[in-house]
Amino acid sequence: MNASYPTGKGASSMDRSGVDAIHRLLEHEVSERSLPGAVVGAANRESVWFRHSVGYRQVTPEPWPMTVNTLFDLASLTKVVATTSLVFRVLERGLLRLDDLVSRFLPADFGSLRLFHLLTHTSGLPAWMDLTSFDPTMRDLRIGAVASAERIYPAGDQVLYSDLNFVLLGHILESITGLGLDRLFAEEVRGPLGLEHTGFLPKPYPEIAATETDASGIPLVGVVHDENARAAGGVLGHAGLFGTLDDLLTFGQALLRYGEGPKTRWLSPASVKALVRPRTLGLPGELRAYGYQKPHPLSSAGDLMSEAAIGHTGFTGTSLWVDFDYDVVMVMLTNRVHFGRALNAPVRLRPIFHNMVLAMI
Repeated sequence: MNASYPTGKGASSMDRSGVDAIHRLLEHEVSERSLPGAVVGAANRESVWFRHSVGYRQVTPEPWPMTVNTLFDLASLTKVVATTSLVFRVLERGLLRLDDLVSRFLPADFGSLRLFHLLTHTSGLPAWMDLTSFDPTMRDLRIGAVASAERIYPAGDQVLYSDLNFVLLGHILESITGLGLDRLFAEEVRGPLGLEHTGFLPKPYPEIAATETDASGIPLVGVVHDENARAAGGVLGHAGLFGTLDDLLTFGQALLRYGEGPKTRWLSPASVKALVRPRTLGLPGELRAYGYQKPHPLSSAGDLMSEAAIGHTGFTGTSLWVDFDYDVVMVMLTNRVHFGRALNAPVRLRPIFHNMVLAMI
């Protein structure tokens, strides 16, 4: 077990016995082989409440213990930490509007599809398509393939979560700025927020959580798990970001402070407030904000999250939720796919974790 407890302002408002109960819950899940390992933490806008790790960052071919500093493949957290954040950084400079047509920025015909359809997963595009035949040099061909995908329903009619929406948003950001998404993230998110270890294409790092093991028994370590992102060179708008618990807590704290980073203002309060509002009320499917999920029976929020919360999950076993009413950011990072894609323990564990944290406030 690797854990640290709070000493900063705001820490006294938490029930220490509740933190210990979270530790026991995670240790039980690891002992039952429901998960290889996990790292969890919570903070308010001013201080970190707790950080804890349990289990192993790698089990096969040899065990390596998890620590609170472990670097994770964040999978679809890329959609919000990177791509959604960058959309609003660019929007604040007057370089796009969310009502803009997608075809305004990309070399393909997307008809009446608009940027807000992509951000809210109301585009009607299928949830996924195989893009692994397009290498990093085939950007326009990749965009054309997505443009030619059959729409499941007309844009704006229904919520259907799709990686393709954020593949397109990533390419739109590159078209507008002339920068690769990895460099754009480094300059517009990582730098201003002082995120020490979060980014695309991670450099050698001593503690990286292993994801899926291939047929030869060798796990992916420091290589993006998502096949489409891997084929594209590790950088796409929907997946490819790696990060740590501390960096995600810092990111969430900046949101709780309505865009105020550790050293400089990062987003405007108006942008953060726009991110929190529900955007798909009345539509079939889950409730979405721009980029983020909202608390809903189909989300991982749990039973106690307020309506002023936003969050997201990642296929590898990661999640981030920020509740503005309760002034709390909650992060759970697991490497659940290291035991195989069918392992779904985090689906139930995430809302339980959120319930336990919120009950301690």
